Amino acid sequence: MGEQMYDCIVVGAGPGGLSAALFLARYRRRVLTFHNSSPRNIYSHGVHGFLGHHGILPTELLERGRDEVTKHGGLIIEGCVTHAERVADSHFRISTGDEKIVRQTFDARRLVLATGLRDLTPDCPGFRDFYGATVQHCPDCDGFEVIGKRVAVLGHGKNTVGFALRMLTWTDKLTLLTNGDPGDITDEHRARLTALDIPITNQRVTSLEGDAESKQLRSVRFDDGSTLDCDALFFNLGTEPASDLHTMLGCRLDEECSLVWVDDN
Repeated sequence: MGEQMYDCIVVGAGPGGLSAALFLARYRRRVLTFHNSSPRNIYSHGVHGFLGHHGILPTELLERGRDEVTKHGGLIIEGCVTHAERVADSHFRISTGDEKIVRQTFDARRLVLATGLRDLTPDCPGFRDFYGATVQHCPDCDGFEVIGKRVAVLGHGKNTVGFALRMLTWTDKLTLLTNGDPGDITDEHRARLTALDIPITNQRVTSLEGDAESKQLRSVRFDDGSTLDCDALFFNLGTEPASDLHTMLGCRLDEECSLVWVDDN
């Protein structure tokens, strides 16, 4: 058993995990939170749509959150939780470290998994040069910034068709890129895109090009040597759980999206 029993351990110190830790601390619970310094939005150049915090850097937002938690008596530790288990019916035990790092264990009556999701990203040269600025994955967060601009939408399958249609809220200068894998895009989907003047390009993407210093994407290059001029790119390649702790604990998963199942809704 760990050195002391916590009321709750929170794994993950993004906005969700820190919010949980803050209220637990305000309710005078002994709470321990783990963060690994690799938040999902680490590449973002500014948070949008968060009331009162428009444009704040994710790192600053999280720093403020950690400060609030600790000021209320919560404990935050930097480290990667590598194992979680239920100890009989009494409490949970988590471990940090691995065979290369000294392993530590911690016990708590309750466990909050706030590890979130990991975005599947394009594997091509230039991606990291523009990600978080003019290459994005969330139109809800960053669609407003591309109003009226030329936008490439990268993905495959009917989900990406729906994604492209959502982008019409902000711009009608769209091109759908399948990266050589159209998936389950049907003739009906193609007809609808054509009617909306949204072309489909099926060549494989070989690189993203532009001004790396200013993070401004200029064009997408394809495997046949051709290029597409654009001001921004949004990709829709799916997500995956950022941790497998839920599987260690035997949580039920949704068959369609591999997320933890809560209820029928």
